[in-house]
Amino acid sequence: MAAENGPLINEGVWVAISFVAFVGLVWKKAGSALSEMLDKRAEDIKTNLDEARNLREEAQAELKKYQKLSREAADQAEQITANAMAAADKIRQDAEKAAAASIQRKEDQAAAKIKAMEAEVVAELRHRAAELATAAAGELIKEKLDQKAAVSLVQSDIEKLKKLG
Repeated sequence: MAAENGPLINEGVWVAISFVAFVGLVWKKAGSALSEMLDKRAEDIKTNLDEARNLREEAQAELKKYQKLSREAADQAEQITANAMAAADKIRQDAEKAAAASIQRKEDQAAAKIKAMEAEVVAELRHRAAELATAAAGELIKEKLDQKAAVSLVQSDIEKLKKLG
């Protein structure tokens, strides 16, 4: 009876069922392939991100290392400069002391020479004065001294010498 009236399910339903089955099968096959492809792409991206993160961390570690080395080098340069300035100051002070000592030594030598020359000149003057005084006294005695005054003068001088000695 059903055959007389036509098929129980019409052709549109069969086409719809077939289309749904076809789409389901294609979706199942294509979806797993698409899912695998997306999973692989996500894994590649994750690997690249991890690698980039590691490279960034290494770069930061290197940067910190070089910054530390730079600070140490700057500190060393500052210390070397300070040491050089201290050494230069010490050398300058030593040179000033040596120059002052040399000048003082030369002044002392000059003063000693001047004193020696003064003593020599004074001795020379005394010697010359004594010679002149003796000569003048001799002339005066020749002119004005008689026998009696000469004896009295010699006796007076002898008495003075006795008191001194």
